[in-house]
Amino acid sequence: MKYLIFDAGPIISLTLNGMLPVIEKLKGVFDGEFILTPAVKREVVDRPMKIKKFKLEALQVTDMIARGVFKMSGDIVSNQKLDREMKKIKKAANGVLRTTERKEKIAIIHDGEIACLAFASLCGCENAIVIDERTTRMLTEAPHNLEEMMERKLHTPLDAELSLIDGFKKFRFIRSAELLYVAWKKDLIGVKKDKELLDALLYGVKFKGCAISSVEIEEMKKMAVAGSRSRVAGRR
Repeated sequence: MKYLIFDAGPIISLTLNGMLPVIEKLKGVFDGEFILTPAVKREVVDRPMKIKKFKLEALQVTDMIARGVFKMSGDIVSNQKLDREMKKIKKAANGVLRTTERKEKIAIIHDGEIACLAFASLCGCENAIVIDERTTRMLTEAPHNLEEMMERKLHTPLDAELSLIDGFKKFRFIRSAELLYVAWKKDLIGVKKDKELLDALLYGVKFKGCAISSVEIEEMKKMAVAGSRSRVAGRR
């Protein structure tokens, strides 16, 4: 079994671009489950249900859970076990950076991202975390760069105890941009497939919260063009 574990950010990014139905289409071609943790459900369902502006989107995600598009993590890993793992990850992640002068801990990631990491650690199957937020990815992929970024952001020198996150290197991530790239490639968007559509999809999520650079987007577009040319050449 394979799992894609969704943080709140990609669901919100896709919703704001009218692309929430694409998740269901991707689920139809994915050999595995799409997972929501209770912490993420609170962000995309429970809290928005109390706000008129966001209630419709919350109801749509609720319906996707009811129909099995999203599977709750508690069906696979008990919430109690998940909570215990979350406490361990939170202590490590939010203890890795401290201010040099006062030795104050810097809170880097929040419950939604922590829950995704905890489930990925416990599920015992091939998985990837769908997350648009840059900080969590940098914590696992480039912690030295994260230290430099946080120093610039906070305008204060920091010390890092990177040994606390040695186990974080196992986590794998994708973003809403990559999801849309796959959906575009598989012609699941419902709009004529061309390079302008891909451009609109990728920049759409970039401007709605996905941490992806214009350079990365242009590289993805080049990959798409190269792939199209190779398919044409293969048919000759």
